[in-house]
Amino acid sequence: MRFVHLKLVGPAIGGIALFIAAMATVPYYGAARIDGEARVQQETLVKRNLALWIADIEFALTSWTIWDEAIAKLDTQFDFEWTDRNIGASLTGTSRTRFTAVLKPDDSILYTRTDETVALRPFFSRGAARIVADTGSLVAEVRRRETAPKAPGIPQPISTSRIEVIGQDAVLLSASLFQPDFGTTRLKGDRAPVLITAMPIGSSLQDFFGTRFLLDDARVSRLTEVAPERARTEIAVGPDGEVQVLSWRPPTPARDMLYQAMPLILTIFFVLMAGGILLLRISQTTAQMLVTRERQMAHAATHDVLTGLANRALLDRTYDTEVDRGTLVVACLDLDGFKGVNDTYGHAIGDDLLRAVASRLRATARKEDRLFRLGGDEFAILMPSITLTEAEAACLRLGEALSAPMYLPGAYPPGHRIEIAASFGLCQVMDGSTTCDAAFRAADDALYTAKSLGRGRVVIGQSPDRETPGAATGDLRRMAASLRG
Repeated sequence: MRFVHLKLVGPAIGGIALFIAAMATVPYYGAARIDGEARVQQETLVKRNLALWIADIEFALTSWTIWDEAIAKLDTQFDFEWTDRNIGASLTGTSRTRFTAVLKPDDSILYTRTDETVALRPFFSRGAARIVADTGSLVAEVRRRETAPKAPGIPQPISTSRIEVIGQDAVLLSASLFQPDFGTTRLKGDRAPVLITAMPIGSSLQDFFGTRFLLDDARVSRLTEVAPERARTEIAVGPDGEVQVLSWRPPTPARDMLYQAMPLILTIFFVLMAGGILLLRISQTTAQMLVTRERQMAHAATHDVLTGLANRALLDRTYDTEVDRGTLVVACLDLDGFKGVNDTYGHAIGDDLLRAVASRLRATARKEDRLFRLGGDEFAILMPSITLTEAEAACLRLGEALSAPMYLPGAYPPGHRIEIAASFGLCQVMDGSTTCDAAFRAADDALYTAKSLGRGRVVIGQSPDRETPGAATGDLRRMAASLRG
């Protein structure tokens, strides 16, 4: 009887054991595949976020490099006092830049300035000539792009950057080409001066990027020192030109959940159905964690960290969606008096001010309007289903809201009010034949005119849908030039 019982029960026990072994093996390899995909996704998002961060820094430099007066004072006839005040001191006072150099058209040094607060740090103590020499490859790339054909109108920025590490000192090096904006000043030769900037990264690289991109156990080291199981991306170069790699512990939600589920998997041997239900729930939890992590990283890549507004990564996509639905008004706005706030109260108060501006824009703009922060104190609004007259009135309301006094907690003395204004440039897009670049170029030209007229102005630019190519830009340039004259 026992033998018969063994013959009946034995195969059943063996079948159950094989089934349990299969159930234990499949999740193991499945977890490895899911975790591998999560690692690849996070590496891609980190690379994209790093590129967007550098692009924002480079765009902020256009306030100094795309400027007729800079060409006149640097290339036509060098003016040291103007350069020191409007390039060296201005960059140091309004941004995190701590070293500035201007190169002549032959790439020799025309002007340098190092902020005394960093003069003794390893990177900066080597001297201006050595720092400029480190940017040789960046300058060569700028010179290569300088000879490429250029579209008419306001020139596109020509900049390139990289991170350099010396010991624990990490610095973002940038090379940017000086270019005229309205064409009132011409270059003496075929090549323009080049701006070199060095911006220290506040803390260590691993802390800076680990916190910024939500990375676990972030480290910076040589590629050969990185363990195979760690995610990684190239981020900087050392003094000897060796590549430095940012590595971190990749998310392993599937493996973590599998380890946590091991007691339950053993229980499946005795209670198969209960174990199957628990395994299904674990899979669902794992999928939810992956989706949540991906959403967090995607949001960080497409939204400004300081204000929470959408950034340039969403601009083209949103523009194409809105213009396909009908007419659209593009508004570019720039804060009047922001630099004075930064100079008086410091960058922390300046950041608080930008957050307050974003809050007032959200509160005052229409629900259907799309708000963007382009960089620095420049914002953009996509206003669908609205006439130019209505858009002008809406911008005037926004200007009134932004010009109302602001009482920021960190301002000194306490309770001191801060007042700014905003200038607007508008452009109407009638159909999908107008590209995002063309629309924003027209709105930006109108903004230049508004800034030249004084504080808090709203200027309507000529629609690129009905203009002869380059006509609107030329008209606005002449208007701004006459006003400046």
